[in-house]
Amino acid sequence: MANWQRRGVAKIMAGHMKILVGCSSPPDHGAGILTYAKELSESFLQLGMEVHFVSPPPKDWEWIRLHGIHHFSTTQDDDPVVAARQLVGYVRECQIDAVINNDNSLVQSISPAIPCPFVAVGHLGRTSIAALACFQPQWSDYIVAISNDMQRLYVTKHGVPLVKCPIIYNGIKDLGHDGNYSRRDSAALRVVYAGGYNRRLKGADLVLAAVRRSTAEWAGIRLDWYGGIPKKVARGLENLAHVRVHGRVPREELLHALRNADALLFPSRVEGCPMAMLEAMSLGVVPIASDGEGAMRYLITTGREGFACHLSQAATQILECLAHLRDQPGVLEEMKRAARVRFLHEFQCKRVADDLICLIRHPTIDRRHPPMRIKVLRWHRPLRPDGQKAPVVDRLFCRLGLLRHAGVLDLGNFTIAGNRCNDREMQ
Repeated sequence: MANWQRRGVAKIMAGHMKILVGCSSPPDHGAGILTYAKELSESFLQLGMEVHFVSPPPKDWEWIRLHGIHHFSTTQDDDPVVAARQLVGYVRECQIDAVINNDNSLVQSISPAIPCPFVAVGHLGRTSIAALACFQPQWSDYIVAISNDMQRLYVTKHGVPLVKCPIIYNGIKDLGHDGNYSRRDSAALRVVYAGGYNRRLKGADLVLAAVRRSTAEWAGIRLDWYGGIPKKVARGLENLAHVRVHGRVPREELLHALRNADALLFPSRVEGCPMAMLEAMSLGVVPIASDGEGAMRYLITTGREGFACHLSQAATQILECLAHLRDQPGVLEEMKRAARVRFLHEFQCKRVADDLICLIRHPTIDRRHPPMRIKVLRWHRPLRPDGQKAPVVDRLFCRLGLLRHAGVLDLGNFTIAGNRCNDREMQ
């Protein structure tokens, strides 16, 4: 290990670290990747570290202000090469000690110019999210996979060395629990599904097939269906006494529903490491998931903390599991308690932060001789206002996992020129 690396690792070991977290979503608008990045940032803060957050700017700066986080804004409308030069200057001027990137194309682009450990976290096994995480793997000390299936794809398809591709399952903050693991409603087993009508990924068609079975099979079971759904399908579901359709709701409303639920339906075909399952387990809710691509079947032991249904028989097995929980209140209570205990032991966000710090302490790259010219990528996941779709060509590139170059950044004679390192960008 070079002397400069020893000095950096010593600083990390002492806990006095400036850490940069990259994210593709603004801190006030996003889903799973944003939740991961924010909760990871808060965990680093609790460990006494200084956090710098690189993302599109939010409309609401409250989270940034509340936690005293430094923010560097980058948007899809910026000139990527100009923004890359500014970010390299920011990292060097601030003397950042480590970078954890979560799907930010600008941060990933400058990995060869980063003078400190660099860890990319992959959040999907396919699409442009996977391609970005594995971009320039020779300049990432580690590329973290959040599921076993994802690691296999990164290693076999993208050529990431196995020793640089650890598996670290997601973690979240404990949402708290009231200690009651009995059935929430004496009249019916309460079940939540929050996948909207996403058939390709979230398995909405499998849930639909289950709810359309005999009404008698749903006796004593009530399903609350959340997420966007076509009006025609919603009207059909509203005619079923055992289903209530809620549409899109704020996250807090969905969490309130989970707190009052006994089971979560999660028959996804493709996931990373789903936050919704971890939220359910934190709240003592039994996941009825699938054996699809993703971490679902590894987060639980079937029959103990939940069930992992086989996709080929999911509609039938979903009902079998629900009937079992309905008819066996003692089993339900034990499984709810077991789900909560496993969450507490394995899936809290502090564990993720500790695992990432362990990686940072053992960098794999000698960064003393960076390249003089680096490729800079275009924004890979175009952000659009709610209700507006990105152009077809952008969606196609994203689906196929194709990255597009914006230009080349020349690092020769690089100078730092006022990158506002000591000013928090809060508007």
